[in-house]
Amino acid sequence: MNILIGGIGGDIGLGAARILKAFKWNGKVYGSDITSNHPGHHECDQCFILPHVESDNFQEILEKLINDFSIALYIPTSEAEIRFLNKHSIRKISKAKVLLTNKLLLENSLDKYICLKFLDSKGINVPEHGLVGQNEPKKYPVIIKPREGSGSKDLSIINSLSHYRSFKPPTNVEMIWQQYLMPDEEYTCPVFRSRATGTRTMIIKRTLLYGFTYSGEVVENELINQYLYDITDAVELNGIMNVQLRLTQEGPLLFEINPRLSSTVMFRHLMNFQDLIWWIYANSSIPVPDYYAPKAGTKFYRGLTEYIDK
Repeated sequence: MNILIGGIGGDIGLGAARILKAFKWNGKVYGSDITSNHPGHHECDQCFILPHVESDNFQEILEKLINDFSIALYIPTSEAEIRFLNKHSIRKISKAKVLLTNKLLLENSLDKYICLKFLDSKGINVPEHGLVGQNEPKKYPVIIKPREGSGSKDLSIINSLSHYRSFKPPTNVEMIWQQYLMPDEEYTCPVFRSRATGTRTMIIKRTLLYGFTYSGEVVENELINQYLYDITDAVELNGIMNVQLRLTQEGPLLFEINPRLSSTVMFRHLMNFQDLIWWIYANSSIPVPDYYAPKAGTKFYRGLTEYIDK
């Protein structure tokens, strides 16, 4: 089965390609991005340049690529691709299946404000929150961030009402505010669910560096695990998601859900949480293998890999 990984120039796409290469995937693995300035060709059989998803000819060129190279599965890894495909309800392009998680999750997670409102309506504990410019926080500190987008970018910590009222959001960017969660310890939690496997979770206490997970440790926590199961049921998960949360005095509270693979995809694959492989198998005729969880205390660290073109 030939696979195309969209967004190969990003850390998630590159991680997915590295996994398939090490897995000795039975088929060709191709990559696509809006530029060729990335090391994806070191991990893929071939890489291609595609126009931005907002371009009029994006879908036409993508379909031609899929047909020309007999691609059976297209894995979008960038939020831009995922938003576009979800907006237009695209689950298949020519003969290629598009690997997306279920629509209910996508409709209620790509927008951080909608995500919190939806989960709150389902009885899931979430931080106090609101829209910047529409209502004011009653307690401080709060954190302000864009409604859409991934990574720890464009975040501001606001410590008082006067500070909030003086805050000037970027032009044409809608922002939300959320209760600043304490203590300052983050957990990133991949979740996979399919009819064949039921729900599989991993809880990782992580350390951030420049907005990315630099290191982490596998932990066991029944409160967090039950919280993940409750969210999984609320969004009727079929596929994968990544829940970002903090463990507070009120219990676990998420601050966002990523309805896609995340930048820890390679870390967790190496620790036997192989959600990329499971997800591909669940969308084919191949049985999904059993999961043997790593022991609590297992640690990982992000290193550097160099690529040289000659």
